[in-house]
Amino acid sequence: MKKTMITLSLAVVATGVAMTSTAADSYPERSIEFIVPYGPGGGSDNVVRALQPKIEEALGGTLVIRNISGGGGAVGYNRAVNAAPDGYTVTTPNNANFTLEGLGNVDFTYGDFEYIARVVVEPYILAVRQNDDWTDFESLMESIEAGNRLSVGFAGVGSSTHVTAVAIGEELGVDFNFIPFDGGSAAVSAAMGGHVDAVVLNPNEILSAVEGGRLSPMLSTGEDRSDIFPDTPTMVELGYELELNQWRGIAAPKGISQEVKDKWVEAVKHAVEDPAFQRFALEGGSEVMPLYGDDLDEFVRRTADLMIPIAQSVQE
Repeated sequence: MKKTMITLSLAVVATGVAMTSTAADSYPERSIEFIVPYGPGGGSDNVVRALQPKIEEALGGTLVIRNISGGGGAVGYNRAVNAAPDGYTVTTPNNANFTLEGLGNVDFTYGDFEYIARVVVEPYILAVRQNDDWTDFESLMESIEAGNRLSVGFAGVGSSTHVTAVAIGEELGVDFNFIPFDGGSAAVSAAMGGHVDAVVLNPNEILSAVEGGRLSPMLSTGEDRSDIFPDTPTMVELGYELELNQWRGIAAPKGISQEVKDKWVEAVKHAVEDPAFQRFALEGGSEVMPLYGDDLDEFVRRTADLMIPIAQSVQE
């Protein structure tokens, strides 16, 4: 009897493995919901829509993009993380995954996601309103040291631009006056109008203002200089230790099968090699820097270790 039960158990396990394998082989059998936790037209939304055609081509399926905004990304991420881990719901992570957790605004942690890929990165830029006294980083610091307290705008309380602005101030040893705005465009308008002295935003958000001579980029938090602001030094070049990029990628609820994850990785590799996507990234101030597997997991852990404590300090 015992031998018979063991045989039956093994048969059940084998059947389950076969069924899982078959499901993965036929994936996707229906449309995939791709949750963008922000409104249409933002950085994350644009990246997802630029990737969509080639990902659909590689997967042989349809992506249905859902813009679910609210709470600085909290509403959309909450829906994504609570979906079934079957590969039919994915989302686009960025540094908000860490800042939302650090601020205590969500019940989930960044570890509740399965990270499939990092696709693009872009630095944060400290840019100042046009001012003859602030022609470069050195003259800006001289002005601050002479007693000018810089007012710095960013896109929303607790956003990654807020957390990065705090990190820049701490690294420079400067007491900024932080001013939140409802989005990057509002912060840029305030700076151009002289209502704040500077902004901390991503390159694509300030590009037109810089090209129009209304804002001047002073420093970048990137690993290397931004391709669209090649004359702007990084903080590391200036002798500081802060190195931090915004990033945009693809993630799913924790627990998706390795087979489905592998299919997504291959689809992303196909998509990021597309010349049209690479042109899109370059024109938007992003750099295509894909990461997968262990390298991606290490990047996520390292960025979380930097961003979460700063977000917690903002909340205090």
